[in-house]
Amino acid sequence: MRRKYDLRNKRNFMIIMILMILIVVIFSLFIYKYRHAAKIVYTISSDSILQDENKNFITVNSDSDLKVRWNGNYYLVYQDSKVNLGKKVIAYNMVTGKIKLYGKMYEIDASGKINATDGETELATTDNKFYKLADREYLLVDRKIISDDNSIDASSYLLVELDKMGNAKLSNNKLNLKTINPTVLRTSDYTFDIANEILKYSDLEIDLKKVIGTTNQYKEDKKEDDDEKQNDGNNDGSQMSTSSTQVVSNGSGNGSTLVTNNNDGDVSSIEEIKDKTKMTSVIRPQTGISSIDIDYVIYDPYNEYKSVYAEITKNNKVETVYLSKTDTHVVFEGLIPNKEYNIKFIYTTVDDDTGEVILHKFDDLTLKTKMPNYSIAVYKINSVDKIEVKYKVYLDTSYKIDSVKVSMTFDYRKKLSDDTTSIVSETVVDTLSVDNNSSVLIGTFDVSEYDIVSGSVIDLNIDSVSNENGTLVINSSSPFKYGR
Repeated sequence: MRRKYDLRNKRNFMIIMILMILIVVIFSLFIYKYRHAAKIVYTISSDSILQDENKNFITVNSDSDLKVRWNGNYYLVYQDSKVNLGKKVIAYNMVTGKIKLYGKMYEIDASGKINATDGETELATTDNKFYKLADREYLLVDRKIISDDNSIDASSYLLVELDKMGNAKLSNNKLNLKTINPTVLRTSDYTFDIANEILKYSDLEIDLKKVIGTTNQYKEDKKEDDDEKQNDGNNDGSQMSTSSTQVVSNGSGNGSTLVTNNNDGDVSSIEEIKDKTKMTSVIRPQTGISSIDIDYVIYDPYNEYKSVYAEITKNNKVETVYLSKTDTHVVFEGLIPNKEYNIKFIYTTVDDDTGEVILHKFDDLTLKTKMPNYSIAVYKINSVDKIEVKYKVYLDTSYKIDSVKVSMTFDYRKKLSDDTTSIVSETVVDTLSVDNNSSVLIGTFDVSEYDIVSGSVIDLNIDSVSNENGTLVINSSSPFKYGR
């Protein structure tokens, strides 16, 4: 009996040892993965738009960090908070037009080859790409993306998310809608049958359901509609009206509009101008620090416009920028921050009888550029050999400057001729040079000659910044209490 007992103990001991080794290995892998992920930090540029894990749109107004957690989720560190973006991130820069992808995605190219990408992938809107992101989730990238019936017209990129019945939610920085009818999207290089999950490059047809699988339950109905048969046999010749409904909202998710597409192609909503009728108009202005980006639509089916252009007043001079009929956006650059600009949009036609050129103003905008963000703070006060106040200036790297003017105002005891003292105020000024790679500057005020009042408030201030275009007044201050 003792022999059996010893064997049982040895077996239990071995099992416990193996379990302990497995636990140590798993814990070690977890620590390694956690430390490795903590080192991965990407930069999301200002004026980028992306979605959080709940598909809410977020517009980033300043450069922010994108970090990866050990579980593969991406977190945006923005405005003193961490926003969970999920395991896949699509960031579109509305100024540069660049698209950055984060996380594991599957690109399907024109040969049918599947290229798995991970980490950070940068694209331009001139690229023509197709990605499967996850089950029933796709990304299309091209300058122009339209549906077969022309009811959907997108540019740059489009995120497609299917439900299990084949209905699709389509979204990007300007568009957010849901379809309840089978839809085919076209780009310059491929077509995408959404409900059937079929991708076509010329003669090559790719079944996307076979790429990482699908839970799509949509089945195409081959039967003739019963109501249609009844209409054919109706003696009074009347026809039943069929319609489909889409819910359309802007890219930021602030509100939605019900759109009804009738069988005669009419659209009974305010979206008619932008999505269907395509009247020549400005769609969306976006202001930056030194630029203004404007999306527009030119509708000239009979080629009646002689020219289309915009007029902007810069430095008391009117500058003319001609617009392309085939493009949809224009960028006005070289502007002064925190300044209002008037932009007029005009197209011209020619009178058939007189040959006179007629001007038609289709929009008139007054827009103000943004103010760059600068801040200043005390870095260190040295009072051993001499009294020095060291400070840091935090720059806005999206606006290039050559120098920063900083001042410091304080109260000190001034000795008068009769050996009495008086409290007076003094302002000292410093100018720091900036190179192209600087994001933080360190400067020093030597105030050894002043008997600064202990406990008084000293005010550090960024007075202005300068570049080749001139000087911009900032007035960003940071008061602190002095004591030694």
